[in-house]
Amino acid sequence: MSSKRSKNPALPVLDDAFRLASVKDAEESIRDLAARLATTELRRVSHPGRVTWEPTDQAEPVPVPPTVVDGDGDLWLRDRGTGTWTMPEFNPKEFPARCGEVLTWNQLAREFGPLTALADDRRIGGGRR
Repeated sequence: MSSKRSKNPALPVLDDAFRLASVKDAEESIRDLAARLATTELRRVSHPGRVTWEPTDQAEPVPVPPTVVDGDGDLWLRDRGTGTWTMPEFNPKEFPARCGEVLTWNQLAREFGPLTALADDRRIGGGRR
């Protein structure tokens, strides 16, 4: 996925983190995780009113946000009935096939995190982040 599709340009995205010296200097085997964690911190600093979950946050937050933005700035919606997540703007020509699947919170966080709530509300997800 690419940040050029981002509908939330004010949020830092993975492409921003990959330009950081600390990420560039990381071993290749952990560079992706380093970029995801760096993106998490960039978002927390630049948008302290929004809750951002790390890609390693596997416990679904309570309360669960209805929408989140992934590491590339793409929107995901939660189905209240099933508790699963989908990308409403999925287009197989632009996105990897996995983005067209129905995912659990764990899958979404691990594969596409960090995840950031759209609302500026520290109460979402317990407000601990």
